Amino acid sequence: MRSFLSNRTNTKTLIESVKIKSVYQSASPIAQDISFQLKNKRRSFHSIFAKIVKEIPKRVEGIRICFSGRLKDAAEKAQTKCYKHRKTSRNVFNQKIDYAPAEVSTRYGISGVKVWISYSQKKGGRAISETYEI
Repeated sequence: MRSFLSNRTNTKTLIESVKIKSVYQSASPIAQDISFQLKNKRRSFHSIFAKIVKEIPKRVEGIRICFSGRLKDAAEKAQTKCYKHRKTSRNVFNQKIDYAPAEVSTRYGISGVKVWISYSQKKGGRAISETYEI
């Protein structure tokens, strides 16, 4: 894989694998998981959110998930629904907040998913997070 990418882009490529303890500690995998479940029509929005709330680690202080688009089958108007669990402030700058958007293409059109995760803070004021960016 590394040689393929290096030859294709004419640059030196470094690939590292990262092991994540929990899928629900970063916003990007959550957004991708939600979009996959919505595309395959496995669950409703509320049941997806309830499952995520059960699985989030203790170091996560709060989570907010917004769905937008034609939520009900063949609805004429698009809607936006937001679900929130615990404390999630989008206006505080000293808190670590992870954000990830995702799109879902269904037969009724494109819907959007936005996920915000706020992490707990240590006593020194720095946020605790174990997210990995690739």
